[in-house]
Amino acid sequence: MHISTRYGNPKDRQLPPKIRYRQNNFPFFMTQVKEKEKLPEVDIEAASIVSLPGNKLKKHLKPRHVNFIALGGSLGVGLLIGSGGSLAIAGPVGMLLSYTIMGFITMCTLFSLAEMCSFLGSEGNFVEMVSRFVDKSAGFAYTWCYALGFNLTLPSEISSICLLIGYWDTEKKLPDYAIVLIFTFFVLMVNIVDVGAYGEVEFWITMVKVLLIVGSMIFCLIATCGGNPLHKTTGFQYWRDPGPFVHYLSDKPIGKFLGVWRVFVNAGFGFQGTEVVALTNSEVPSFRKLAPSLMKSVVVRIITFNVGSLFMVTLMVASNDSKLLSAVNAGAGNGAESPFVIAVENAGVKVLPSIVNGGILISAMSAANTQIYIPSRTYFFGQKYGYCPKFLTITNRNGVPYYSVICNAAFGLLALLTLNNTAEQVFNWLMNLTTVFGFIGWTLINYSFIRYYYALKKQGIDRDELPIYKSPLQPYSAIFAASILVLIAFTQGFTAFIPWDTQNFFAAYISLVIFAVFWIGYKCCTRNFAQIPLEDIDLSYPHDEEELEYDSKAAKFMDRIFG
Repeated sequence: MHISTRYGNPKDRQLPPKIRYRQNNFPFFMTQVKEKEKLPEVDIEAASIVSLPGNKLKKHLKPRHVNFIALGGSLGVGLLIGSGGSLAIAGPVGMLLSYTIMGFITMCTLFSLAEMCSFLGSEGNFVEMVSRFVDKSAGFAYTWCYALGFNLTLPSEISSICLLIGYWDTEKKLPDYAIVLIFTFFVLMVNIVDVGAYGEVEFWITMVKVLLIVGSMIFCLIATCGGNPLHKTTGFQYWRDPGPFVHYLSDKPIGKFLGVWRVFVNAGFGFQGTEVVALTNSEVPSFRKLAPSLMKSVVVRIITFNVGSLFMVTLMVASNDSKLLSAVNAGAGNGAESPFVIAVENAGVKVLPSIVNGGILISAMSAANTQIYIPSRTYFFGQKYGYCPKFLTITNRNGVPYYSVICNAAFGLLALLTLNNTAEQVFNWLMNLTTVFGFIGWTLINYSFIRYYYALKKQGIDRDELPIYKSPLQPYSAIFAASILVLIAFTQGFTAFIPWDTQNFFAAYISLVIFAVFWIGYKCCTRNFAQIPLEDIDLSYPHDEEELEYDSKAAKFMDRIFG
């Protein structure tokens, strides 16, 4: 049986102190050192993940920052604006069904991620998981596709800011190129100063988003019961007429199913970003203990804010609402297309629509911030395995990989494409492209967990005895999520076939082609076409610097095992 250790041969390496075992070949996941061996002190600061000498991330994020960063990832333009098109395509029940199913898939993915983060501790990032539990070719493809997905999401968020400002500036007194340059510079500055500054900005912006969502839910509840200037009670009126579902592309019953399936792309775009917790592993203290609780809380918030808020607006906005259909068909892409804004307008309130549109604008700025943070850290961790150029890991004195941040921010300038095309078309193209990249990333997260789960069994390690968080319903939830995500990724472009549309086909499937090129290309270059055998997967238990003092739970477990 292959026994892998994080630090190699105990006789040849310097290891963290105060971790004991009986020196034998017991297939144990902990780092092995000689019992009672006196070891030198470990420099905690140096224990951070380092890609180049002197370049390391610093733990300047606070738990409340990470908490709100994870929450804010699912409360963006995809929910506040994209849900308008979803309502028109699938109807109220169809839309809620799509978002609920996608919420469950998100929950399964986050639970798988939480356990792997708990196992890997400060090494618990996406690149490490895929590279360690699958193989390096998958890790290479994941690094570039996941990062590129968010690189291309950034211009879509910037272009959505142009659309949102256009809700007020109908005469285009402020040109689009000025908006693009101003907001690209703003998000660049937030990210390049210090990760703590990024966390603080995200904390307060997400607070505004939460207040907006909660306020919208309360307003819709009161307004639907007749507490509005028009004294109009709607209740479930719009669920009965025009009906709970919309026939999409066909008047037959299959049209209802197609509407639900089509909305999965919109729902996926709205939920992506919730997994960002796994990239904060080297910038927040006690990551191993923090990550599971954060991800479990995010699941609850997804149900509360995403599904709950959409349920409330379906009571105020019909799927065939003239304002909604007019905005969708015109490609407005701003507050005019948001069901949250339309709900306020339908209640006869004059001032609130502009306030809600302003809240959505702030959400778009928050999302743009995250689109720079995520790829910069993904490239940073990818350099450990040689996937990325070394200059992307060079950090400033505050631990920010500033070259990477600048390169990622430059993608925001692609929003200038809106000057030569309709902003809505560009937004939809980029949303579709990046959503499929997101589906691929989530699939690999779940597949990595499946490999991790069965590697434990293969190497004779009892998962229930590990002193870490154990995610529920495994491995079935990971298998379910991975299977559905693969199915959605391969079928989400069905509208390009009815009728045939070359442009939409390209937008729907280019992401899969790019991933295949990265994945197969790396295998061909390295001439290694096999996955890591389950018995050879590295299941060592890396110790975080915060755990160099005795972890009581782990100590009791070791005493029970070794006596």
